[in-house]
Amino acid sequence: MRIFFEQIKLDGNLIETSFEFDVDEISFSVKKFKGKIYPIKGAYILEGDISLTINDKCDRCLKIFHDDFEEKITVEIVRNKLIDGDDEVLNDEDMGYYSITEDFIDIHEILYQESVLLRPMKRVCSEECKGLCPTCGKDLNLERCDCSKELDDRWKALTKLLQKQ
Repeated sequence: MRIFFEQIKLDGNLIETSFEFDVDEISFSVKKFKGKIYPIKGAYILEGDISLTINDKCDRCLKIFHDDFEEKITVEIVRNKLIDGDDEVLNDEDMGYYSITEDFIDIHEILYQESVLLRPMKRVCSEECKGLCPTCGKDLNLERCDCSKELDDRWKALTKLLQKQ
């Protein structure tokens, strides 16, 4: 979804969109974005509410699960901010800042970037997920394994310390 800079009204443009995309093996579905883009002091502000579903793989049990997010986003868009043909180096304060060199703003690209940032670092299907047995690989959510709980040789020195107490 492209919006040309000259099409943006002083009181802003309403935006409603939805789309889907994949990153590696992860599916993102922007169910709905409803927001507004408006000019302010030589820049543009895009703000609105995003409803997002992410189909991801659990870090513990490796099963596919979906997670729903409802977030409010606000980003600043600056047109043609280049230094000698190179992109300006951005720091942590510039999170939510986009520098556009084209004659238009690609709303889907910005929402794509923001959606990927909403994805949690640690992805689990539930807080109660027990994961996989590190020895036999059984899903501990479905069945118990009969693996012995042998202690790694590297930890034996610590158990001796516990026994002395």
